[in-house]
Parts: sequence; structure tokens; C-alpha cells
Amino acid sequence: QPVLTAAAFSFANQPKQKYSMNTFKIIATTMACLICGLAGSGAQSAELDAYGGFADVKGQKTGYFHPQKIDGRWWLVTPEGHGFFGIGISHPVTSFSQGAVAFSYNGSQEAWLRDGIKKMRDLGYNCVWSGPYSMERIRLGFVDMDLAERVYREEKIPHAIHVSLIKHQVELKPGEKRPDVFSDEYARFVRKTVARYVAPNKGNPWILGYYYGFGSFMRSGLWLNETLNRKPGSAGREHLISTLEKRYEGDIQKLNAVYGKSYQSFDGLRQKGGIAYPAGYFQYSKNKAIATDQHALIAEIVVQVNRLGHTEIRRIDPHHMVLGCYVKGVTYSPEIWQRISPYIDVLAPQHFSETHKIKPVVGKTGLPALLSDQVYGNVYPESLLKTGKTPGPVPDHLDRRVLYKLLSRRLAADPDFIGVSFCACLHDNSHTSKPYDRGQPGFFTIDNEPRSKTVETVRESNAFIYRSVRRPRNETAIKKLDDDYHKTIEHYKAIAQKRKMLLQQK
Repeated sequence: QPVLTAAAFSFANQPKQKYSMNTFKIIATTMACLICGLAGSGAQSAELDAYGGFADVKGQKTGYFHPQKIDGRWWLVTPEGHGFFGIGISHPVTSFSQGAVAFSYNGSQEAWLRDGIKKMRDLGYNCVWSGPYSMERIRLGFVDMDLAERVYREEKIPHAIHVSLIKHQVELKPGEKRPDVFSDEYARFVRKTVARYVAPNKGNPWILGYYYGFGSFMRSGLWLNETLNRKPGSAGREHLISTLEKRYEGDIQKLNAVYGKSYQSFDGLRQKGGIAYPAGYFQYSKNKAIATDQHALIAEIVVQVNRLGHTEIRRIDPHHMVLGCYVKGVTYSPEIWQRISPYIDVLAPQHFSETHKIKPVVGKTGLPALLSDQVYGNVYPESLLKTGKTPGPVPDHLDRRVLYKLLSRRLAADPDFIGVSFCACLHDNSHTSKPYDRGQPGFFTIDNEPRSKTVETVRESNAFIYRSVRRPRNETAIKKLDDDYHKTIEHYKAIAQKRKMLLQQK
């Protein structure tokens, strides 16, 4: 077995093609330089299996990717039974990449898809947690889904499959309501969707698992209001009101006192309706009792989605991981994570949250964590800075590099994580959809010109993860790295606020 670095593994797994002797000499020289460079920095070269797992980290060989705790550290174990840490990006395939396809690939989606996988490997990414596509990023069409699925299978890169059970906020059409997840209609939809995406992949060892979507349940109050406002007798309305009835022990006067209502009975509430919750993003009532009810009701919806999805997936595929929803760090409380733990194999918050830390949940549920869409900054235009509508703002591309480096150190140190998907695009995305009104910057322009400094930082940081992930740090060291990252974020928020004030004055 040859000794491979991540970069060498990338080359070894490219499609077979003819190379000149001169090309081989160039590649050999480059690899030698890479290995010498890593050795000079104190790295230990590692023998990798066919999937990219560390051959010296022994886990259970099941023929499928699965999580396993080995010597105090969580690993994603490869089908061959070796510890693997999955590093990927979230948006390599999007509807907003038409420019790159047109200008750099002569309109060929297949060339774009195959070169995209090569580019990810060259950057040090070893898997794609979002898979051949994610629905919220191809909602404008353009992407040939069948082609993307075939290319990802043929290129043999570990990847997940999007089983779209919950739409992202941006996918909803004007006037479209969220589904009644307690209805027979939704159960049939889940069964049909799982059959479409799971059945063709159940025997593929390169599949990491199945996820339901990004950014789910961001407006819990609006979802509850839409469900409670359905016609009397509808499944969702009945279930939520029955949940309230249990919470108030069948005493309608207790509910009336909290909500300021005058219902005569819970049956009256079922017929008349009239309860509503704050509908903003991550917004809960200032009334503690009402906020607690809101949390309990959205938990019912979350559990139902995960229960249905898990049941249908396991009916077809008993082996691959169920990844659940990729949710914002503040979306699920520890109680919700605990309730859905029988239906998922991994905790998948989208990013590190300072207020909703995942470590205690790992300990309580016995499940590892995946950062499913880790933001590391975006460079936004003045029009959005002026309004303050800039999630995760940073002043410049240099600052994105700062955050990426901090995150790589934080991640590699933590034994609770099996992987990360960074919120990034390969190519600059077009300006066709807000909040990216000048587009989301990628590692490459639509002319395939690399942002060389960003690429350099990402390669170095991903290589650092590979070198360091087998040697996790203690809690004191992890806390220091965590504090460093979050303090830097606060500095950038302060800078963005100052810029907003200046722009408003102008």
C-alpha cells in the first residue's frame, strides 16, 4: 500500500486517462514537494484506504459508512473499517453557476460536474455532505439532476443524498404553506420521496447517508400558525391542540389565563382557533409560558418529520446513515435533539453556536456531531449592509480566510465531530436571488480563475485537519479555540455595525 497524503489520494482517485511521461514527472515532483512540505511542518503521513480513511484507525468493517467511537474519539468509519473525518463544501452544484458552465465549460454540465469534483479534491475536500445537489440551490432549474447523480457515482467520492422532506424557506412559492406533517397526504409524500432517492442508492458504499434539507424549521411560529389555521378536523390542527390540552391538563381556564382568551372548552378551541405565535426567524413569545408552548408544539412537528423519514428509509435501506435535517445552530434545543435521537445517526447543526452548544447533547444522546453548513463569512454589498440584512458579514475576503483557519483548528481539536461541510460555492454565483444581490463568492470566478489566497488558505487548513484530527485536544484547549473563534465573530459584527451606521448617514 502506498503512503498517501490527502492530495495524493485525490490524484489516485481521478478517472483513468492517458498522461504523457512529462505529466507524470510533474505530478511526481509536485507530490514529493507536498509530502516534504508536510513532513517539514511536523505532519505524520498516513496510509489511507480506498475511501480516504486512516488505515491505522481501526473500526468495525460493515461495508457502509457509519459513526463509531474509537479510543475516546468519534469517527465516521469507512466501509473498509477505518476512521474517516469528512471535509466538504455545501454548494458545489447550484442553479446559480450558469455563468461558469457557459464561460469555462462550453455549456457542458458534465465537464463542470467532473471538474468540480477534481477541484474539491485538489482543495483537500474528501466528501460532499450535500451530495450531487441540494434542492434549495437548484430551485431555478438548470441542473441536470440525473446527470449529477450519475457523475457522483462514477467519480466515487463519498457523498450524501438529499431526500427533500422539508423545503427551505427560499423554496416556498408565494402563498405556499408548509405541509401538514400529520396528514395522510404528507405520509404518502414521504413514502414516494424516499422511494425515489433511497432505493437507487441503498447498495452504494460511497453514500454517506440521507438528509432532509438545509435550514429547516427556521420560522417555527409561522409553521405553527399555518397548521393551527387549517380547517377544523385537519390532522395537524387536531394534533397540536391535543398537545396543548395535555399540557394544560384539560383545564381550558389555565390556557385562557396564559393566552388572554375566553374559550369554553378545548373543543371550542378546536372549532374556533385563534391562537397564534410570533412568526419571525427564530422568534419566540416574550411570555415565558407561551414560548414554552411554542417550543413544545414545534417539537411535535420536528419529531413527526424525523419519525416518518426514518421509518420509510429503514424500510428500504437498513445500512446507510440517517442524517436528518441540517438545522441552524439555535433551531433545536437539547430536548428536541434528545427526542429525535432514535431517528438519526448524527447530530447535524449547521454551525458552531455559542448559545446552543452541541457538546452536552453529544454526551446525552450518545451521537456524534457534524457541522452541516459551517459559515465562515461572506462579503456583502453596501445595499445589504445599509439595511443590516447581512448574516455572517465580514469586511473582506481576507477575513474569510481568517475565519476558515480558526475553524480548522477548532474542528480538528474536538473529538465529538465526525466532519464538516463549509458553506461555500466552487464558482462565483450569479446575482439572481437575494440576499446575494451581487452573488456569493466562490473559490473560482466564472472564468475559472482561482482566488489564489483563499485557495491557499483552504488547502493549508484542510491539510491541517488531516494532520491533526487523530490527536484531539483536551477541553481547556478546545475552549480556548472556541473563544478565539467567537470573539473574532463578535469583532466582525461590530465592524459591520459601524459600516451600516456610516452608510445610513450617507
